[in-house]
Amino acid sequence: MAKSMDDPSQLYPVDVANLRSHVAQQIRDAILNGAFLPGERLVELTIAKTLEVSRAPVREALAALEREGLVASIPRRGYFVIAFTDRDMEEIYSLRSILEIGAVRRAVERLTPQIISELQASVDALGEAIDQKRDYPTQASLDLAFHELICRAADQCRLYSAWDTTRMQTWLLIGLTSRTHVDRPSQPKVNHHRILKAMIAKDLPKVEKMLLEHFQDAQQRARRALHEFRHSQANQD
Repeated sequence: MAKSMDDPSQLYPVDVANLRSHVAQQIRDAILNGAFLPGERLVELTIAKTLEVSRAPVREALAALEREGLVASIPRRGYFVIAFTDRDMEEIYSLRSILEIGAVRRAVERLTPQIISELQASVDALGEAIDQKRDYPTQASLDLAFHELICRAADQCRLYSAWDTTRMQTWLLIGLTSRTHVDRPSQPKVNHHRILKAMIAKDLPKVEKMLLEHFQDAQQRARRALHEFRHSQANQD
């Protein structure tokens, strides 16, 4: 005999955490894909209607993305995509320099054939994505994966945890500069290949020099990209 809808056994718990994670991933992807631009307001109601959910999981998702550093909350105004200042960029890239140079010093002494193979696979995957002209968020993700492997190879959980706090903001900056300020598209692959080659040779001074130059160049391109973006936005206003 069929059970009536009044029977509690017909009800199933809603996985709220899963819904919140799904909404957060949708918004995160939209930000990293450039659908939402730096400084753009994220309207809860509009997002909720688009995703066909209530405003509660959207609000919770935005709060989670604020903790990741992708959005900022302004009292009585709402949530906005993070709009980097020059100081923000200087802090992000100087912190990455400190952490990754510290990581590579440890990683060089801990290189195994397995780690080298993973690093090489990462370089190859980035090169393939560039050659196939895959979307910029994918390229940014693969670019960042190489640096993550170096930090993991350092085998120091607190160092990795500190590096991980910059992940999303770095991803956003890489994606932005990849779309606008890459003079040589194959440059990231070439840089990573050279860094890996020097790591295998255990030429630590060379690795440190290349990493530092890599971050300084990335910071300069990010600054130019954001300055031009602000200028274009001001002209539109």
